[in-house]
Amino acid sequence: GILRGRMMANKFLDRVREYFDQDKTVRMVAEDVELTAELILLIRMMFADGRLAKRELVNFKKICYTAFNIPEEDVVDVIAYLKETGYETTAEEAAAMFQGLDVGRRRGLLLHRLSIARSDDDLHTDELGLLRSTAKALGMTAEDLAKLHN
Repeated sequence: GILRGRMMANKFLDRVREYFDQDKTVRMVAEDVELTAELILLIRMMFADGRLAKRELVNFKKICYTAFNIPEEDVVDVIAYLKETGYETTAEEAAAMFQGLDVGRRRGLLLHRLSIARSDDDLHTDELGLLRSTAKALGMTAEDLAKLHN
């Protein structure tokens, strides 16, 4: 009776809270232009070689959590949001948002992209090209990229 009704109500409230928590993460991404740009660039790196390796997605989720405090269970919603809103944003436009940021943040972006590219143990030519073009857009040199690569 009453106990079962309370349990059902609590389960419903838990689902509502979970929904709004996920929505909160998407809002956090939506309100931070640099974060949105970085996530778009990382997603594009995952698909640079024409396929998505499971290890690339696992690494992306890890980066989302450790670098941006995005819970793993919210990553799918964040990707869906970025797919809806960022599809017209070019990699150059996204990278350009980082030009005025400090060198540590720009280096962090390149490190994250390199980490994703290396996830499948195969640094593809297209991935290397994206890393070079991102470094150039960020005002970093080939030497800066080589330091990160080693």
